[in-house]
Formats: sequence, structure tokens, C-alpha cells
Amino acid sequence: MTGKTTEPTFQMTDTTAQKIPKQEPGEKRKGDVGGGMELLELDFLLGVIEDTKGNDNHDVTMRKLTFNEILRRENQTQIDSNALAVYAVKGNLYGKVIQCEAMKELTRRTMQTKNAT
Repeated sequence: MTGKTTEPTFQMTDTTAQKIPKQEPGEKRKGDVGGGMELLELDFLLGVIEDTKGNDNHDVTMRKLTFNEILRRENQTQIDSNALAVYAVKGNLYGKVIQCEAMKELTRRTMQTKNAT
């Protein structure tokens, strides 16, 4: 016996990268994955907008950005009326554009309700 022990050797290779096919940019996925993701994104965005409790700078900035994204997607009809009322009243906190868009949507809903009765 020489007193020398042999340690096991391991081959460190990334085999997962070889098994998962990569998607090329611009390639469409199979199925309706995009539609489901869009619903999840919308749900997340609405959750950010409708949680109007925090008034620190980061909360307000996040809600401003999210509100503008909802406007860009033309999904303001999905926002809760109580949340829209907060944005309409606190124009100095969220800015005039958001305040005006919130007022427009509330006015549209009011007119729609009056016309329905």
C-alpha cells in the first residue's frame, strides 16, 4: 500500500442547455401562452394601481408608471372606480395627465349608467 487515496473525479458539463431548445427571437410560441401572460400582466398592473394606500415617493412613482402603461394599452376601463376617484382627486400627487384620464373614465362610466336607466 502506498497510502495514496484516489478521489472521485467529476465532469462538470451543462447538460440542461443541450436538452432545452432555444427559441429564436421573433418566433411565435405554440398555443396561446401570450394571451394567458397578458391576463396575468393586466391583473398585476391593476393590483398596483388599485392599491392606493402608500404615499411614499416609490409607491407613487410605481403607480404613475403603471397607470401610464394601462393607458397605453387602452385598458383603463378595467380599473376600479374607487381607485379612479383617488387618482382624480389627488392630481397634485399623480400629475394632471393621470388626473384628467381618471376623470374622463369616471365621466364615461357615469354617462353610461345614466343612459342605461
